[in-house]
Amino acid sequence: MTKTILYILLYAAFNVSGAALIKWQLKGKSLESLNEWLKLMLNLPFILAFLLIILSALAFFKALSTNSFSLIIPIATGVNFMLTIGVGYYLFQDRLSLYSFIGFLLIISGIIILSINNQAHA
Repeated sequence: MTKTILYILLYAAFNVSGAALIKWQLKGKSLESLNEWLKLMLNLPFILAFLLIILSALAFFKALSTNSFSLIIPIATGVNFMLTIGVGYYLFQDRLSLYSFIGFLLIISGIIILSINNQAHA
């Protein structure tokens, strides 16, 4: 399970880093013209962001090869979501509503329950 967690963490770190880099590159851009799209797509940080997202997919595939589908998908999605909230909060000043915070706690609870359940049946 330790290797599985490592691959899930790599997946989430690469995925959220790539998405954050893309979001950062989109600041102040409307993307209404083909020229804006081309400038964005040929921008080195944008290309690096896509490489990070590809690396995240490879880490995710490796995680899927280590354990059951019904365990990996929810945990990977939850970890990715938690990291996304943290990056959004600290880098982009996103704020959570009360309902979002409750949902966040439910996701963490679900990940913990899945992990405990998996260890009990290992």
